[in-house]
Parts: sequence; structure tokens; C-alpha cells
Amino acid sequence: MVNDNTNATKVQELHAPPKPIVVYGTIFVLLFLPLVLSTPLATEILIWAIFGMGFNLLLGYTGVLSFGHAAYFGLGAYSSGLAFRYLDASLPVGIAAGVLAPMLLACFIGALAIRKRGVYFAMISLAFAQMLYFMALSPLKHITRGEDGLTHIPTMAIFSFSLGKPLPLYYFVLVVTAIMLFATWRILQSPFGKLLQAFRENEERAKACGYNTTMVKFWSLVISAFYAGLAGSLNTVYLGYVPLTTLFWLTSGTMVMMTILGGKGTFLGPLVGVGVFLFLQNTISLITPRWELFVGAMFVAIILLFPGGIMGTLEEKLMAYRMKRASK
Repeated sequence: MVNDNTNATKVQELHAPPKPIVVYGTIFVLLFLPLVLSTPLATEILIWAIFGMGFNLLLGYTGVLSFGHAAYFGLGAYSSGLAFRYLDASLPVGIAAGVLAPMLLACFIGALAIRKRGVYFAMISLAFAQMLYFMALSPLKHITRGEDGLTHIPTMAIFSFSLGKPLPLYYFVLVVTAIMLFATWRILQSPFGKLLQAFRENEERAKACGYNTTMVKFWSLVISAFYAGLAGSLNTVYLGYVPLTTLFWLTSGTMVMMTILGGKGTFLGPLVGVGVFLFLQNTISLITPRWELFVGAMFVAIILLFPGGIMGTLEEKLMAYRMKRASK
């Protein structure tokens, strides 16, 4: 019993929300990211980090695996793109469309499949994502432009600043990222955040305590879809078009890899995982067209060296060091 309580305490400490200084420090570092990396790459990292934050809430903190998050990312991208192109929507309206559509889809999928567990839920989510992909590929080709992707999306502007230029776009995305970092931190600090982790550790025990675990899982999915849709919308603004691959299963798989690489269930894991993955992809693709092979090999090597992901393993080592010092 003592060992169980000790292990539970370690898990709670490992996945506990960071102190506010960590959030402020992260944002401060990101202010200077374009000085280290190319501005387009830095922007891409922030967009995918937002995607990763939402996915981490579902996988890392709730313990629910989804192989279909490309559906929310892609639907957010297409919804914003269609609003910008065909409705001449403003930036806030287009982003709102890109967020609302994935959330509604998550409500629909959640109502149908939220009681399924493990691989069954993962495969159902994958099936929905693939259905959307093939709908965009053929039946809705006259709207989505099929394999060519949705093009001719006008350049957005905010407060008379054109987002067609790399640096203003980066700092706009950084503002959104900062807001989502604080939002994630507040969610994890809240009773709902504690409930997510209770669900992950032992669903039956949480249910026995009187919590509606079905609704916990449902709202975790919807919130995660919000993040994914927002990232998809920002990706449309960043690229100026919507590639069909945003809906493809490989997008979901890439996000799973990024989250595990950075450390699922850790606050900074998604940002670190996304940064490392995209940096390796960007660097190695300049050397060889077979960059996937080398990135995959490096992914395996990193996971072997850092079983809990980069941030997860570092936090475990730091916690072990603190406990060792405290015992002296």
C-alpha cells in the first residue's frame, strides 16, 4: 500500500502543472526563436505546438489515443480556407469557422464513440478522418479542389499589418500560442484538469467516486478538437492554401510521434517534440530526399534514450534528484 501511494505521488508530481514562471519563461524564449531558426520554420513549430497541446490533453492527460486528429486539423484548415476564399471573411471570422467546425465534429464523434475504449476508439477516429479525406478528394472536389488543395486564399491582415510577411505572421501566431499556453496551464490547474488525470490513472476508481467519466472523456475530446482546429486555421493563414494532406492519416500519425517524442503528459512535451521533429525534418530533407528514413531512425534512438519522451525523462531525472537530496 505504501509503495502504491508513493508511485501515485510520483505520477502526480511528474504530471503536475508547472509553475507560472515556466509559462512566462517559455514565451520569453519563443520571442527570440526567429533569431535562431528561419522565421517560416519557427512559425510552423508554433502552429504544430498548438495542435500538440490539444492532442496532449487527450492522450497525455486523459489517456485516450486518437488516430484521427487529422480530421479536426484538416477540417479547421478547410473551414477557414473556404471562409476566406468564398465568403471574403475577416481573420477573426475565418478562425472562428475553423474552430467551430472541428468542435461540432468532435461532438458528433464523441456522441457515437466516446464509450469505446482503447484501440476501438482510436480506430473509429481514424475511420472518420479517412472518410473526410476521401470526401475532400473526390465527392467534394468542386469545393475543396481535390488533390490540388484549396488555393487562391487571400492574404490576411490584422490591425493594418499584413500577415503575408514572415515576421508579423510569426508574432501573431506567437500571441495565439501564448494564449493557448496559459489556457492549457489553467485547465491543468483547474478541478477539471485534476479529473482528467484521475480518469487516466484509474477510470473505474474515478467512476466509483461519483464522477461522470463519459463526459470527462467527451469534453476532453471537444477541447482537443478546439486546439486542432485553431492550429489548422492558423496553418491556412501561414501557407496561403490548404493541402489535401492535412486530412490524411499521416498527419495524425505525425502528431502521435511528436507528442511521444516530447513526452506525453508533460506541459512542454508537445512544444519540444514538435520543435525537434520539424527541425530534424527541415534539416535532413535538405541533405537527402529520403529524410523520413533518417528521422524515423533518430526517433527510435531518442525514444530508447528517453523512454518517457524528452521532457518526461528529464522531469523524471529531476524529480529523482530532488527526492535523493530531500532524503539526505
